[in-house]
Amino acid sequence: MDPHATGKARSCLSCHASPKTLGLGYGTLSYLGKGRWAFQSSERSQSDLLGLDFPLSALTNLKGEIFVNLSREDLRPFNPEEMKRILRVGLCLKCHQDFSDPVMMNWRPEMRCPVFKE
Repeated sequence: MDPHATGKARSCLSCHASPKTLGLGYGTLSYLGKGRWAFQSSERSQSDLLGLDFPLSALTNLKGEIFVNLSREDLRPFNPEEMKRILRVGLCLKCHQDFSDPVMMNWRPEMRCPVFKE
């Protein structure tokens, strides 16, 4: 699947900074610095009531542990390295919001943000 080929149905930031889109579920995703992230689920109480050790809306966690098997063999949650790459772009998008920005027009995966000090 290539979500970038589906059109402009939502903003770049709405995917690249969304814990739900990453498969983590509903909650708060925080950048801790030096490439580290933390996720706090907003669903823990519901999961605890059911005796689950993962949020109800989660497919995976930041460590890459898979909670739910998807219905198609060719689909899977993002792995930790993929999530890290997606979130790195999300950090840039808070300041550089579209492709008319010179930084985004010339963006390369190896670029590092001077603000977030990876």
